[in-house]
Amino acid sequence: MSVKSNILPGLVLAGVIAGVSQYLEELIVIGGQHPISGVILAILIGILIKNTVKVGDSFQPGIRFALQKVLKGAIILLGLSLSFTAVLKTGADALIIILICVTAAISLTFFIGKKMGLPDKLAALIGIGCAICGSTAICAAAPAIEAEDEDVTFSVATITLFGVVAIFLYPIIGKMLLLTDMQFGTWSGIAVHETAQVIAAGFAYSDEAGKIATVVKLTRTVLLAPLVLIFGIIYARQKQGSTTQKVNYLRIFPWFVLGFIALAIFRTYGDTIWMDSAQWTAFLAQGKTIAKFLIVVAMAGVGLLTNFEDMKRVGIKPFIVGLIASVIMAVFSIILVYALGI
Repeated sequence: MSVKSNILPGLVLAGVIAGVSQYLEELIVIGGQHPISGVILAILIGILIKNTVKVGDSFQPGIRFALQKVLKGAIILLGLSLSFTAVLKTGADALIIILICVTAAISLTFFIGKKMGLPDKLAALIGIGCAICGSTAICAAAPAIEAEDEDVTFSVATITLFGVVAIFLYPIIGKMLLLTDMQFGTWSGIAVHETAQVIAAGFAYSDEAGKIATVVKLTRTVLLAPLVLIFGIIYARQKQGSTTQKVNYLRIFPWFVLGFIALAIFRTYGDTIWMDSAQWTAFLAQGKTIAKFLIVVAMAGVGLLTNFEDMKRVGIKPFIVGLIASVIMAVFSIILVYALGI
């Protein structure tokens, strides 16, 4: 079976869910507004299908392709929505908050995990997953510290659970706090775990908040490679010079970030030349439409991979540590957003 035919069933399923979700978003109108984002609807429909009807193994490759590859393509296309100047400014403004929150989340999560009797490696993986980019960071860091498969499974399930909760909870909190798009985008980009979850929460709040959240999250994701290297060095020293399994840092580097930056530069350059051109305006609008649809397709993948049975197998202690880590990131980041006048 070819790769294309292998991914086709799951990819088509995610695409159909995305189409239905966007149709329902336009259909549901209250007070002249569309109160329910297609992003949220896609996740909910995906979760419903996964945990009731069930999804066969033949769909899994395509669903994972939607979540991993399609999402990266959508992020790259989002570069057309922002000028390079805006990308640099947003990332720079958020960097100090990111560094503080990442340091606090990893340190405090590891300390609390130790106090609650979690194995060191499990506590470390929950901390890095919460601080950087969820399961991607966990899977990247696991070889560097020679973590057990069970530690990876527990930490991924814990972080995934709270990330899914954040998708729905953060927009509600943001509205209650009357956060601006800039404030919410910065906050969710720093505090929510997975890239997909950040984008879902951001675009559920508003399109502008979604763009800002994406930039902030990409800035945070770039820290993954050096952080994994630091973890590997610390662990190697603890083993008194013995070697650890090598990590391919070129492989884990988020290269799609460069694609996003390239299109942002292209957008900036294009605005100086074709700003008054109807074709340029139409091109940007088309890019935005495609990017938004691809995001909804990826979010359908999030829902279709959310298995409540897997989450039930996580013990209470990792769950509590994950909750504390998530709250730390949420509280620290929103306080700093206010304190620094974002």
